[in-house]
Amino acid sequence: MDEKEVLTRFKNGHLDRAQAAALLTGAAGAVGISATRAAPVVLRLPDAWPEPEVMEGPVAGRAVAPAPVAPAPAEPVAVVGMAGRYPGAPDLAAFWRRLRAGHGSVSAPPPGRPGNEIGHYLERVQDFDPGFFGIDVREAALMDPQERLFLETAWEALEDAGCTGGRLDALTAADGTARSVGVFTGAGSGDYALLAAGTWTSERPRPMPGGGRWSLPNRFSSLLGLTGPSQSVDTEQSSVLVALHLALAALHRGECAAALVGGVQLLLHPSSRRPGAGEGVGVLLLKPLARALDDGDSIHCLVRGSAVGHLAPDAAVSGPGRRSRTTDAAPAHAAALRVPHAALRAAGVEASATVVREDAGSVRALVGEAGAATGAASLTRAVLQLRHQELAPGPRRAEAEAWEREDAAPRRIRVGVRGAGGADAHVVLEEYLPADAGPVAADKGPDPDPVTVDLAPELSGAGELFVLSAPTPAHLAATAQRYAELLGGPGPVPPLGVLARALRTGRSAMDCRFAAVVGDTGELVDTLEQFVRDGAPCADLRDGGADPLGLADAPETYGYLAALWRAGRLHQLCGLWLSGLDVDWAALERAHGAGAVAVPLPASAFLRVPLWLGGEEGPA
Repeated sequence: MDEKEVLTRFKNGHLDRAQAAALLTGAAGAVGISATRAAPVVLRLPDAWPEPEVMEGPVAGRAVAPAPVAPAPAEPVAVVGMAGRYPGAPDLAAFWRRLRAGHGSVSAPPPGRPGNEIGHYLERVQDFDPGFFGIDVREAALMDPQERLFLETAWEALEDAGCTGGRLDALTAADGTARSVGVFTGAGSGDYALLAAGTWTSERPRPMPGGGRWSLPNRFSSLLGLTGPSQSVDTEQSSVLVALHLALAALHRGECAAALVGGVQLLLHPSSRRPGAGEGVGVLLLKPLARALDDGDSIHCLVRGSAVGHLAPDAAVSGPGRRSRTTDAAPAHAAALRVPHAALRAAGVEASATVVREDAGSVRALVGEAGAATGAASLTRAVLQLRHQELAPGPRRAEAEAWEREDAAPRRIRVGVRGAGGADAHVVLEEYLPADAGPVAADKGPDPDPVTVDLAPELSGAGELFVLSAPTPAHLAATAQRYAELLGGPGPVPPLGVLARALRTGRSAMDCRFAAVVGDTGELVDTLEQFVRDGAPCADLRDGGADPLGLADAPETYGYLAALWRAGRLHQLCGLWLSGLDVDWAALERAHGAGAVAVPLPASAFLRVPLWLGGEEGPA
């Protein structure tokens, strides 16, 4: 906070003399207040200030605090990965198509759900892939479907960022702890527990769902061994934006090297379904910009600042704790602008600057009144518009002129959502304008120039080592089919070198493996199609036998691998990886001229099965 704000807070009684002096001399950390360190100054603080404004009623005598503002980050934070499922849109590509077309998603409940309330529903919410995550089927049936849906979507967000293999291990805390990733979520409903309670009888007792809203982030952190903060927030519609506010603060304080932020809501119990209600799930992965650039991440947009506060619903304005001298006279819109302006200040943006606004109304036609998923959908809509540099139709279409500018200033969107109880949260997003413009070119044939992907000179002309892995042979075949369809389809695809490197460095090495050395994209498509069609055996390490020579324990192994890489011995490297030797491709390639590059690629295939209370499918 700047000098003016410090003095204002001291004047209003929110800082004592020691705290104010510490902030003004750059020693904020000593008093537990996060602030950007300032140069030492010498300033005499007044001995007294006029009395601060007070409240009447139960909170009498308490000073009126300004809107809390997220500590201004030393640098912007980048959105490097994202995933989601929304009504009528099983992935974000479909969600963007619906956004551009201005389509809504209102419908009757899907088959199997009782009632006829018109709303915005996801399909097949009872389906889940427990085998992918190593979860017992009976345990998975007792997991809240919201939690199951979040697990899959959070994994897809990590894969979108190329952050499930060695690059995930490399996200270390200041003390060197690996996998320093925080998980911050907006809580959904408790419908599944209600359904279970309704089916339990003393004559026929059955296991009940465990966990709670806390388990939404905690289970994902546990499954992946993530070591950053893991917490859930419940402020209804604004939950995900409040969670993002907390994630920014954690990143700024160094509590985690990256942060997953997301939310989910499903309407499983009849009491939750009302006309216009909705469902959805969305997850974003955040990293400090400098780290994202060093890691070679694809940057969707930047998060420049956030703020949270409370604006009481209209019905509560006349309550006993209202302001004694200002509330009745102050215009209502001035109070409503308090937190949005705080978010702009945190982002370093003037309140008069042209900023496109997004709120719950912007996504109402797509997701309805979707509780915690409302904030996730609003953020996702904003990020997609910035990434595609295109303003989608919606209530704020009149602000389109803000995007038609001739200067080089980045486009900005302020996303604001207020919860049903008045918890108000706003986030300022900004278009990422790289210093060196020029996105990766699309490719439909042989990679024309391996040097464009920074391969070591010795590898030029040696082909590309393409790897895929999955937890079972069936998962592997399904994922291989996805890539064959991508590479052989009509749309643009990354150059072969970028594709192969992104899979090597950004995807987790699982027990069932496929690898091939190919010279161009056409050869890779043929190889993948033959693998899927013929059911060729893969390297299956589930029953042990990985790394039979014990090379992983030999200190000389890295030097051996590095020598093979420099010499272009891709077939030998291929055989070692298939034998179960886990190769740190990111470290190997960075050391020899080819740092990791993350590009959006198809997610791993899930093989979902219906799971419901008691192990049977049941109505969903």
